[in-house]
Amino acid sequence: MNIAAHAAMGVVLWVASSLAVAGGDVLTPPTLVPAPAPASTTAPASAGANYEAGSAAYDAGDYDKARRIWQPLAEKGDVRAQRGMGKMYEKGRGVERDFATALKWYRPAAEKGDAESQYRLSVGYGYGMGVKKDEAKAMEWLRKAAENGQKRAQRSLAKGYEDGLNGLPRDPEKAKYWYDRSKTRE
Repeated sequence: MNIAAHAAMGVVLWVASSLAVAGGDVLTPPTLVPAPAPASTTAPASAGANYEAGSAAYDAGDYDKARRIWQPLAEKGDVRAQRGMGKMYEKGRGVERDFATALKWYRPAAEKGDAESQYRLSVGYGYGMGVKKDEAKAMEWLRKAAENGQKRAQRSLAKGYEDGLNGLPRDPEKAKYWYDRSKTRE
């Protein structure tokens, strides 16, 4: 299901430092160039059960089985499978670690409103992993992820407003807003 994207502006040099504060993963720089994103289409209704089988395989450490299940679903537009494929390539689970390919899978899911994929794109752009470093795009995806309920993104925005980092005004009210949102269930 497609969800309209939210417009956002700003820079995000502080994503890297905020990740540590927010408990996120710090990744190493990529060595590969970006791959084109797959075409996005709607996944069939039966994809849910198949996705769950892939998720169970991933959780059990059977990454090859997870990839065999998720890849066809991801190619058909299943957001969760796209995120799963991105995670496999980002972490190097059952595949060669490849940030460009990870972002290839995260991008269509992020464009459909998946908050975790939006956050991972923000990290990619913020660090220049798998794509050319672009702080404005990093902030755009970070803000989208925060607005869609991703807790690490919310804490990163809060920290940016709290400290007035890199183009964000020091704004205790906005910092409190994002810290408070990060503590609520959505």
